[in-house]
Amino acid sequence: MNHFIKYLIIIIIITSCQVTLHAQKKVPGSDMITSVDLESYVSFLASPLLKGRKNNSPGLDIAQQFIISQAKIMRLKPANGTSYMQPFSMMNYMIDNEKSMIQVIPDKGDTVTIQKPIYQVIPTGPSDFTIEGDIVFAGYGIKLGMYGYDDFADINPEGKILLVMLGSPPAKDGKGYLIEDYNPSSFMSIQLKLTGLMFSKAKAVIIVPDPKSGYSSLEEKFSGIAGELNSARSLKGEKRPILQLPNMPKILIVHSQVADEILKGSGYTLESLQNMIDSKIKPNSFTIKDKKLKITETVKTEEITLNNIAAYIEGSDPVLKNEYVVFSAHVDHIGESARGINVGADDNASGCAALLSIAKAFSSLEKKPLRSLLFLWVSGEEIGLCGSKYYSNNPLVPLENTVVNLNADMIGRVKGKADTSDQNPMSGPNEVFVISDNQSKELMAIAESVDAGTILDFNYDLSGTDHPLQLFSRSDHYNFVVKDIPILFFLTGLHTDYHTPKDVIEKIDFNKMELIARSMYEIGYNVANQKNRIVVDNPFSSW
Repeated sequence: MNHFIKYLIIIIIITSCQVTLHAQKKVPGSDMITSVDLESYVSFLASPLLKGRKNNSPGLDIAQQFIISQAKIMRLKPANGTSYMQPFSMMNYMIDNEKSMIQVIPDKGDTVTIQKPIYQVIPTGPSDFTIEGDIVFAGYGIKLGMYGYDDFADINPEGKILLVMLGSPPAKDGKGYLIEDYNPSSFMSIQLKLTGLMFSKAKAVIIVPDPKSGYSSLEEKFSGIAGELNSARSLKGEKRPILQLPNMPKILIVHSQVADEILKGSGYTLESLQNMIDSKIKPNSFTIKDKKLKITETVKTEEITLNNIAAYIEGSDPVLKNEYVVFSAHVDHIGESARGINVGADDNASGCAALLSIAKAFSSLEKKPLRSLLFLWVSGEEIGLCGSKYYSNNPLVPLENTVVNLNADMIGRVKGKADTSDQNPMSGPNEVFVISDNQSKELMAIAESVDAGTILDFNYDLSGTDHPLQLFSRSDHYNFVVKDIPILFFLTGLHTDYHTPKDVIEKIDFNKMELIARSMYEIGYNVANQKNRIVVDNPFSSW
């Protein structure tokens, strides 16, 4: 027993010494990053008064002016000459709802014209077209051979316009769905449905929310996605973004009112058809007689100007100050929808706040790091990573002198039952996902060293080009990756509040944000202070 106590005392002493030694090696300035500051920044950026910071909106302009004001307080230098702004022009292609319409044309009687929002899924990007044809009701529009269910078994969809519901039949025990992945509460159900419909040989497919889904239009449930489908953007001078494969039907998501008008006089309603299918788990597809459908889609174009915000801290070494560590986060979000204001507390007020806190910490240092530090708050992320793409093609500091990019996008949440599903991986209270491109072993070693000195665990499970979520290419870091610049992308996960009005400040864990921002700071500090530039031993261009 006495020996045990003696050994225990020795262990305690050794452990205490290790803690003391670790504290002595602490990166200077890290303590300047606090949960209090982070909360104050997010409180402003995610205020409902900013109306969701939609691109080309006053709310985004206000958010950017706030960031500039903070940069001035911290004495960050403007990166674009005397300006903190880097303007860029974009072309916005939108479905013109005043000129676009769906018309139900009976053999006898008056044509009914419906002008509700049309969301074009295939081809990607709005396009001008007019299509007219016979109508076939194709149930849920799915073919599940292993389950003995096929909506196409008794119909010939070739050359027709298909009317299809979202979702799928219920499971035989009445609990859930025949295939849970077709749950209409998940946008994944739409993506899975498209896979079969794209090769149906139909002329066009119109998809409507099923009556049991609880909503009538895509915007009611998936406001962010609806907005993206309703328009397409490209940097000025780039080719218009339209992808159409040969023999592929136009696939549109429309208001349920369209189905009501199509089915009038058929003896059915959409609700009665769904009940018939669900009660027997048996398809009930048929041709709509004595009617045709005409779909007209017209696109309008406008040029808009957006801005990136760029500020920097000059390095202390007369030579190495010409090299840069770049921190990035996007300011823009998706604005308002039918369900309310999408304030985007996590997406991405959290990342913007982290950059402000990191910049404040660096600006507080009496001796600045050897290399310079560039802070880049981009816009246009929600519409195709446009701001970072423009920057990478028109850099304010030479790309050949850009050592690394550290990107923060959605770093404020913790895994919880209420906001997590199988399709939405989330990190725990002391964990953060880190997306890596493995272009530099040295960068990874620095990250692992920082990880070892914090209670925060770096989880790399979502990295790689083969991961089904494709997060590797879904945020602004990717436009640095393709330029052979090594990156680390920090995020806490994809909660079910993503792109909804439920992404609010009350759900942000600021203590966890503090840990993440400090980790990013320490990685950046270590990279900036190395005497030799980190080696890029696995450049993207060689993949």
